Amino acid sequence: MWFDMYGPFELTRTDGQIPSRQPDFWQQVQQASQHYGSKPQDLEQAIGCYAFGLRHGASMKPWYVGMTIAKGGFRREVLQQHKRDHYDEVVKEHRGAPIMFLMPLLTPEGYFCRNRAGNKPLIQWVEKMLFGVALRKNPHCRNQRDTKFLRNVVVHGIFNSRPPGRQGPEVMAARKMFGEP
Repeated sequence: MWFDMYGPFELTRTDGQIPSRQPDFWQQVQQASQHYGSKPQDLEQAIGCYAFGLRHGASMKPWYVGMTIAKGGFRREVLQQHKRDHYDEVVKEHRGAPIMFLMPLLTPEGYFCRNRAGNKPLIQWVEKMLFGVALRKNPHCRNQRDTKFLRNVVVHGIFNSRPPGRQGPEVMAARKMFGEP
């Protein structure tokens, strides 16, 4: 089970909002699909996970993580009104260029997966893991569904330690083991 990574793709912002019509965004997606040997529409029709964020200079911050198993893939999902409402709130309140990463699920042969049958639990799990990583970088991510434990459970020294708390040898050793700075 392999998820690939594409992006960051820039989204157009008009009057402080992300419009549903994004021809430049979809052109970037199609060019990326072709660049790696697929048909132009293959990536946008794939299923998988995606992440919306803001880029400010060289830094990027995640603000929303989602998934799609929609019949039309990313194209039918990432710019739905409900998602754009989240994106719009972020771009109104924060500086930066809106960006999107697409993480399509690949078939065992390496093609973009469009088959929803049996893949929903896997994609949901990856979405949750990605959200956990995003939350580490930005505790103000917009996701609400299925995030109670990710937001509220604390494993001292590893995740959700706010404030960091004691920095004893146990915590330092655990952080080293789990790849934390």
